[in-house]
Amino acid sequence: MRLSRQGTSRIFPVFVIGLFGITILSGLLGTLLPSMNYLPVIGHKHVSLSVWFDFFSYPGIKTSILVTLFSGLTASFGVVIFVFLFITFSYGNALWKIFEKILSPVLSIPHAAFAIGFGFLIAPSGWLIRMVSPGLTGFVYPPDWSILNDPAGISLAIALVIKEFPFLIMVTMGALGQLDIEKTLLAGRALGYKKEQIWLKILIPRLYPHLRLSIFAIIAYSLSVVDMAIILGPSSPPPLAVLILKWFNDPDMSFKLIAAAGSLFLFFVVVLSVLLVYLIERSACFVSESWITNGKRHSFSARFKSIVFFMGVCIIGFTMVSSVVLVVWSLTWQWRFPDFLPAVWTLKFWAKGLVSSFDPVMTTMFTGMAAAFIGLILTIGCLEHDVNFQTNHIMQGKAQNNNKTLYYFLYLPLLVPQITFMAGIQLLLVIMKIDGYWIALMWSHLLFVLPYMFISLSATYRAFDRRLTDQAMLLGRPYMIVLFRIKLPMLLRPILFSFAIGFAVSVAQYIPTILVGAGRFSTITTQVVNIASGSDRRAIAVYALIQQFLPMIIYALAIILPKILYYNKKGMQV
Repeated sequence: MRLSRQGTSRIFPVFVIGLFGITILSGLLGTLLPSMNYLPVIGHKHVSLSVWFDFFSYPGIKTSILVTLFSGLTASFGVVIFVFLFITFSYGNALWKIFEKILSPVLSIPHAAFAIGFGFLIAPSGWLIRMVSPGLTGFVYPPDWSILNDPAGISLAIALVIKEFPFLIMVTMGALGQLDIEKTLLAGRALGYKKEQIWLKILIPRLYPHLRLSIFAIIAYSLSVVDMAIILGPSSPPPLAVLILKWFNDPDMSFKLIAAAGSLFLFFVVVLSVLLVYLIERSACFVSESWITNGKRHSFSARFKSIVFFMGVCIIGFTMVSSVVLVVWSLTWQWRFPDFLPAVWTLKFWAKGLVSSFDPVMTTMFTGMAAAFIGLILTIGCLEHDVNFQTNHIMQGKAQNNNKTLYYFLYLPLLVPQITFMAGIQLLLVIMKIDGYWIALMWSHLLFVLPYMFISLSATYRAFDRRLTDQAMLLGRPYMIVLFRIKLPMLLRPILFSFAIGFAVSVAQYIPTILVGAGRFSTITTQVVNIASGSDRRAIAVYALIQQFLPMIIYALAIILPKILYYNKKGMQV
């Protein structure tokens, strides 16, 4: 007898599919109709294409589109190529093991906090310039360089690569468990191939299908990012997603129609970009077939390996140092260029920041905790159904059949630009007069929390040894007792880490809070983005660190709680 109650657990995937499907479709519909000049609530009752003409004739719109395409696609291709190279040359070595240990803290850093720290590093008066001035540069004043908020969006693209790299590595680590890495490497080496060739010719092609949806999600995010684009992107004109948000917040209601058209256009840009990547993938399969099977055993040069290693170190370094520079600025009273460290230190700005951020922090905590808790219940329910689904197929002698439908629906909020369907949802909520309620805000966060929790927990949950629960069932224990007394306690550590990831995702949400919250709810993220354009770096650093500390506290609890609960059970702490 196996731990299997497929009929009972079916309610979870059905609920998730319904929740995600109806929400996304409603949001797209709420965007489509205003883009066709149909929004009766403000007097537009006749369908026409005039809104699209207004959108394409808006001053600077072509530049906004080009900046969006350049930064988004450059970041997407860059992170995918670098992740594959990093795995190829670093899997199993010291750098890989270091990255495994620091992956969770790195993932917990919100995008806005990282963008601010990264900006403090690369700015003309930033820490990197201070490190070499005036000795190597001769600068006694900050140079007049367009590094930060550059017109082409290069700094934004680099920051996106650094921030999305850990996410794709996390997904890759989960997917690697489905490949027999060691046996493949041994077989390849026995045939005379180097480790790098085995990865590129055999393992990477087998790994890519498991990463395809995550790569598409990175493309969608990079093209439609708002908070990082506000902080690091150009401002005149801004990237398209930032411009769309500006239109939505404009007091002139007619701009909401143009914003809807822009949101729909951004959706088409993402779809076309995904199709382009899919075509490149198909072409690469065709072109590389002869290279994979040519039998040549050439190796890469040591210089190329060193470059990949150096880039990996830079990823880790920029992420960590961006947090360090925030700490330094938050404690600064006087720091003149080109001094490496402040001349006078103070806690004054922390005292002010902790008081003024209390309400946004409480809103962030309650919303994040609620979204992560509900997301955890839905994630465990869906995974339990998925495991039971596989078990029943095996018991009936059928081939293993993955429940792909749920997986695709879970990825929908990550594949569709946030501002596209969230803008439509906002309009529908306004029409129904239910906008600005906390439950709607929490629900909008849940849409993005649940996919990340599912991704982070699925590999470990599916790998659980079912013989342990089978034995308890054979001894006459009911299904629910076995689930809550044996299986979930043994999976406590990955469950808590999944909860921490869900909370961190909720903390980082900007667009849902701005649009669905209707301006009635202020979270630490909205506060960070709002003050990021200010001139006082010390106040900005304090708010960014507060935003960064919240998910880190939950991650710390996820590490400490299993050690406390299982202090006399060493095996349960692994």
